[in-house]
Amino acid sequence: MMNYRNYIKLGLLAAAFTLTGTTFTSCQDDIFVGSENAGIFDNVNGTYGYVRNMGGARELATIELFGSGTGTGQLFFELSEASATAVDVKLKVDAAALEAYNKANNTSYEMYPAAQVSLSNGGIASVAANATQSGVIDVTVQSGGTPGTLYALPIAAEVSSNGVKMSQNNQSYIFLVKPMGAIPSSDKGTGIKAICYIEVNDENILNAGEYTMKSSGKPFFDVVNIFAANINYNKEKGSVYVNCNDNVSYILKNADKFIRPLQAKGIKVCLTILGNHDEAGIANLTTETAAALAKELKNYVDIYGLDGIDFDDEYSNYKNPPSPGFDVPSNAGSARLVYECRKVMPDKILSFYDWNLYPNGTIDGQPIGNALDYMYYGGYGSYRANGNDKITGLTKEKYCPYSISLNYAASDGGFDVANVERLRKEGYGIQMFYNLKARDYDYSAAFNQFGNILFNDDVEWSGRVFEKTAPQGEINIPSYQSYTGTWTLTAAQSLYWYTPGPWWDWKSEPVTYTLRIEENVPNESYLVYGWGNQNDLPFVMNYNKYGRVEINLPQTLTEKTSTGNVDWQMVSRFSYSFRANQFTTKAVTPAFSGLIKKDGSFSIKGLKSVRTPIKTMAPIHVSSTGTIGDIKGGLYQDVAYEPYTLKKK
Repeated sequence: MMNYRNYIKLGLLAAAFTLTGTTFTSCQDDIFVGSENAGIFDNVNGTYGYVRNMGGARELATIELFGSGTGTGQLFFELSEASATAVDVKLKVDAAALEAYNKANNTSYEMYPAAQVSLSNGGIASVAANATQSGVIDVTVQSGGTPGTLYALPIAAEVSSNGVKMSQNNQSYIFLVKPMGAIPSSDKGTGIKAICYIEVNDENILNAGEYTMKSSGKPFFDVVNIFAANINYNKEKGSVYVNCNDNVSYILKNADKFIRPLQAKGIKVCLTILGNHDEAGIANLTTETAAALAKELKNYVDIYGLDGIDFDDEYSNYKNPPSPGFDVPSNAGSARLVYECRKVMPDKILSFYDWNLYPNGTIDGQPIGNALDYMYYGGYGSYRANGNDKITGLTKEKYCPYSISLNYAASDGGFDVANVERLRKEGYGIQMFYNLKARDYDYSAAFNQFGNILFNDDVEWSGRVFEKTAPQGEINIPSYQSYTGTWTLTAAQSLYWYTPGPWWDWKSEPVTYTLRIEENVPNESYLVYGWGNQNDLPFVMNYNKYGRVEINLPQTLTEKTSTGNVDWQMVSRFSYSFRANQFTTKAVTPAFSGLIKKDGSFSIKGLKSVRTPIKTMAPIHVSSTGTIGDIKGGLYQDVAYEPYTLKKK
């Protein structure tokens, strides 16, 4: 099950809608976040009108066009105050508006070919009597122009007077249009697609684009799901709305920095919609409300250039009996929302996380499986054979029976290879991954295995790692020398010390000690002294080409004593209760890994084996017969994963 937390309302874009009908009842605060339009009304008497962008930007929002595809902008007309009578307005492409803009702003934008632009309803909209906003006009831009050239697209308004004057500064809206090259295909020839959910509270989605197939250069991931926006209920207004937290909002409003680079590589980018601890959910909307939500989700897809919507029925607090305006939550309710989205987004990806109330049944005679592109079983570590059969009309090609939590796949022992092989052999078309954390883990070994099983090819990592908030936050590869020196090590949790007996000495506070990292093989490896206070018995830590350090286990450590040499093995351990044979001596590459952050600290994190966390490592005496014996010095520490943070003294 996914773990999603602390999501708050931001009201990113359009529109709450009533629970009992399909009419949008947007208010200004619901529609706009971070708009630059505040205070732009002319400071004179009278009613003024102006053109606004549904995305909230005052002007110069960019529409990117990939290959022969189209792009969509959305505009509407707004009055400074309500008029007693209806106001009709017509939006149109207007070269004179661009000429005026270039002159006023000392710019020289070239106009995008007007023949490649169409406006819904012929550009005609109306502001009803006693209202302030018109309906939305879609501006559809067909491909054209020269790839790489930045054009301008001016849309101006003509308005029936009715006492309404045009705002001098906002009688038109200027889009920028940028034709791009064709999106490369991510198809890797086996009919299987790799899908990745990314928790954007913690991770930059650009990291998903840094894994490519060795032979073809195609992206390893086919689809990235932004996890997650929310569905919420406004009890006071009796409305349901889409709700984004700061991290999701930032990505959407900076689509050119986060979403477009992935799409340019052939990776589709979708937005996940998730419950948020109130009654609104994926599975309990009335038909009218589901249709209205589908239109709002289409707005998100159009405005931010997304490739589709993903649904996850978790964290909603459904009521039984339901409150007025809601239906009893059901599989049919989930199916209805998917169906309504398919009607308004016939060419976009619609996917579903198979955990709670999954969509099922037929609507208007259509099996709901026909409306879905992908579905992912949410029981990480388990294989659900024929799980697609429970969804009417869903084929194996659209289903993932074995999903991978990347918390458990950081090493080659963190997933069941046989299940991945089975997925391909049995004809399933989806392999889903959850919770990529490229800043914390090197997935090279695991992804190589996946690549060879699913796509008959190795996976290469570029080595680039992006910080969470922006591509400008790309981490510089730390130098070999940056790891040398004396460091203070602190465990993330209190330590449990083992002493001969056996028994445990429980400590209530985190324990710190000093490590000394010295050069071993220049630019390749280090000697590390002081682990577990063993200052005379160093182990080897490696430095890789991506600037990450790795501790590979087991290692033989030779202690020189007055009576001769004694061999110990530095091994890892992954259980809570102590038994000698619960130390693993098999090779794990790497067992621990770390990467220096901007603040100069780094965390050594234990990787995983057989879906159980490797929590620690310790020098163990191994007899000539291979029997595991005492811990060096009778001292052993046990902490949960992500155990050790190092700061240079």
